[in-house]
Amino acid sequence: MSNKTVNFQINIAGNAYSGVAKLDSAMGNLNLTAGKTTSLFNRLANLSLKLNNIFYAAGNVIHTVTNTMQSFEEANRSQAEAETKLAQVMRNTMNASNEEYNSILKLTAAQQKLGVVGDEVQLAGAQELGTYVTKQKTLAKLIPVMNDMVTQQYGFNATQESAVNIATMMGKVMDGQVGALSRYGYKFDEAQEKILKFGTEEQRAATLAEVVSASVGGINEALAATPDGKMKQLENAVGDVKERVGGLWMEIKGQLAPSLQLVVNRINHITDRI
Repeated sequence: MSNKTVNFQINIAGNAYSGVAKLDSAMGNLNLTAGKTTSLFNRLANLSLKLNNIFYAAGNVIHTVTNTMQSFEEANRSQAEAETKLAQVMRNTMNASNEEYNSILKLTAAQQKLGVVGDEVQLAGAQELGTYVTKQKTLAKLIPVMNDMVTQQYGFNATQESAVNIATMMGKVMDGQVGALSRYGYKFDEAQEKILKFGTEEQRAATLAEVVSASVGGINEALAATPDGKMKQLENAVGDVKERVGGLWMEIKGQLAPSLQLVVNRINHITDRI
């Protein structure tokens, strides 16, 4: 009885030792596999982090570019809208040709380089003035006058609304309402008043220019010569670049839209399968 007990104990001890040895060996293999797996997971995590950083950076770039291009598009749309309105008014009130319309665009561009009033501001004022006159030459005569009046009243902060306000006043004077001119502080004699009320359109425009120039003539150009004026001219020049880039970007978007949509559709298809 005692012998059997001893043998059984020995066998159990031997089996246990062998099992533990095998288990230890298996655990070693398991640890090795886990180490490899952990390394893989780490690499995947690092790759994921890098991809996330790349996508985040790309997202920031795309977001910045998109916002910038949207502002450029808006500048282009604003300019195009002002030009379209002016063209239509000139066709309606003076039966203007494309050449006559383009000459006004060239005039406003030249005036922008000369002074501090942006061409988009001038175009808004020219559109309003165009509703009061019947000749392209009259409009061309009055735009520089308007610019001097605008800068005298609003300085570097002139907006399209500012130009429209001045143009409305000038239009009323062209219609014979000389009181609008005197309310702004401009002085004129009886002979000038008579011409403003009863003269031909050409005579009224010339007299209006004479009266205004006697008080504020050259202010637009004079302000451009100041340090702030030079900054304003630079701002206007940058605005022109934005308008052109905005127009180009809209063309590019239109051409690339089908291709970009294919890429987006493909990416969506791939991610749906993951």
